[in-house]
Amino acid sequence: MYYHYTNIEALFNIIKCKSVWFGSLAFMNDEMEGFDLYSVLSEVLELKHGSEQCKNTLEWINDLIQVYLRHQMCFSASTLKDDISQWRAYTKLGQGVCIEFTDGFVVDPKAQKVQCLYDFDDKKTAIVADQHLKSNDETMMRTIQTQEGLRSYIKSIIQTLVRFKNASFKPEQEVRWVYNFNGLTDADAQFEFRPHRLGLTSYHKSLVDISKITSITIGPQVPTQNLKSIEDFLILKRCP
Repeated sequence: MYYHYTNIEALFNIIKCKSVWFGSLAFMNDEMEGFDLYSVLSEVLELKHGSEQCKNTLEWINDLIQVYLRHQMCFSASTLKDDISQWRAYTKLGQGVCIEFTDGFVVDPKAQKVQCLYDFDDKKTAIVADQHLKSNDETMMRTIQTQEGLRSYIKSIIQTLVRFKNASFKPEQEVRWVYNFNGLTDADAQFEFRPHRLGLTSYHKSLVDISKITSITIGPQVPTQNLKSIEDFLILKRCP
């Protein structure tokens, strides 16, 4: 089972439109999103910290991340039900809901489900497991000299990076459904934009199967008169 904590407005839109918004990974709640990649890669690639080669390689990787990360879209959930820390983080003063759902909720098979990694050793293992990222710095530089090798390396970096979260978020036990888009011209991308606390962010709408929703838990601060109205709304929308 998976649990998505959100506000009442989002619940309304998910049920009414049978869709969820996949948000850009460049605008996640974890402001350290992706930063661990540098320290992990520098060790795995056998780079010497402080060397000019290390600096140039990590700067190149950082430029890649800045270009591609904003087009990686994700929808997040937890494996924890009715968790107080997530009520605080994802609903306003506990005035929201926790949507419980099973596999198959996200309809599009192109959305890849991944388990987030928090510990340094787990992140290191994920990089070593990839044939493109486990090589040392010299081998990596030979790889990216060809267009095909460069594309493969970029894909490996992004697909690994989308799983990384700062260790301080480990209690959330986050699971993600991720779209790896190449940019605005990607044929599968249907980007829209909305204001965000950090500025203007893009998102991608994806259909969901509301029959996969198994329960909706009302937040601790939701007024009780909402219980019946939410139930009526779900009945009318044929949500089990």
